[in-house]
Amino acid sequence: MVTGRFISFLTRTITIVIILLISISIVFALVSTKPQLEVKSDERLLPAVIVMEAYPAQIERRTIGYGTADPLQHADIPSRVSSTIKALPATSRAGRVVKKGDLIVALDDTDFLQHLIRAEQSLATAKADQAILSVEREAADKRAALAKQDQILAEAELARIEYAFAKGAAKQREVDAAKQRAIGVTSAAINAIEVAQRLPAREEQASSAVLSHEAEVSLAKQSLKRCNILSPIDGVIQDIDVRVGEHIQVGQRVARVVNSEMLEIPLRLPSYARTHTTIGDEVALRSAGFGKRYWQSRISRIAPEDDTMTRTMIVYVDIDQDTSDANRLPPGLFLRGEVKHLQEVQTRWVVPRRSLRDDRLLIVRDSILRSIPVSIDYSITGKLEQFGLPDQDWAVLETPLSAGDLVVVDPGGSLRDGMKVRVILATEVALR
Repeated sequence: MVTGRFISFLTRTITIVIILLISISIVFALVSTKPQLEVKSDERLLPAVIVMEAYPAQIERRTIGYGTADPLQHADIPSRVSSTIKALPATSRAGRVVKKGDLIVALDDTDFLQHLIRAEQSLATAKADQAILSVEREAADKRAALAKQDQILAEAELARIEYAFAKGAAKQREVDAAKQRAIGVTSAAINAIEVAQRLPAREEQASSAVLSHEAEVSLAKQSLKRCNILSPIDGVIQDIDVRVGEHIQVGQRVARVVNSEMLEIPLRLPSYARTHTTIGDEVALRSAGFGKRYWQSRISRIAPEDDTMTRTMIVYVDIDQDTSDANRLPPGLFLRGEVKHLQEVQTRWVVPRRSLRDDRLLIVRDSILRSIPVSIDYSITGKLEQFGLPDQDWAVLETPLSAGDLVVVDPGGSLRDGMKVRVILATEVALR
């Protein structure tokens, strides 16, 4: 019995030892093959900041301005006569394309037709009076010539009788009779000459009357013609302001036609930009609102005076476009224009706009944050490939930085001046 118990005890002991050895072997195997965790150092415990290396870049000076696109060819078509709207053609609708000379509005021309008839009748009467005066003048000239000859003969006869009286061959009665006849003939000649001399003035009056009536006929024809209001330019109808049966006055607008092939944008820039702005500078235009669209052009003209109220100057940008293009610039659109001053390419310090807080910049020097005040010269938009950042808004500084400065790209509210930080280059983050 004792022997059996001993063997059983020995067996259980050996089994337990074997299991323990196997367990210890498994534990050693697991420990020897476990991954080694990286021991955290003090540097890994520091707050990380994303930075970019600051260095001067060749950049064009840029200025932002705003303006509204205005068509160079547009017409607010007025009525030139006072009348009633008789008809509106089917093409006279907003948005319809019209050519120069197309009918926009037809006015009632009944009164103007009667005015033309009266003017033509008055002209015919004036021309008839002029023809009668021409005949009268010819007869008056002949009567004046005959009266002059009669006067010469009477004076010659008087001279002969006076000579005979002096020789005693004629009586005083004969002399008096000759003088009386000479006086009568002279008076008749004077009257005939007077009548003949008045006729040129009357003819001049008749000629003036004919010209006046011709002018009246011309005006009547013009008024009759103006009853058909035509488009003065090629373009698209923007508005029709009248309806059939409506009475309109002289000068009242009936329609507006716009040609958007040539547009002019008067951009208002700050007055200080005048010294940097020249004709030919590039302008990047975009719609100042939602759904941004972009256009490229150049400055064509510069206004000579500044606006004292707004302290701005005006530059003019012209755009020649295809009106069938889906990306055409519509007249009346409010635009933002960024002018690139091509003659002002300088080496400047440029930082992302988001890196500025209250006109201060956080930079890292020897792993320590430094907050420095900076002054912004101007802002620019667009991607700058040389910095490797996706930012579109940049600030060009007047305050110089130092080569090797690391600019905190997006400073958070927890970062303070004097903190020790761990830097991560923005270019490395972009590659991840």
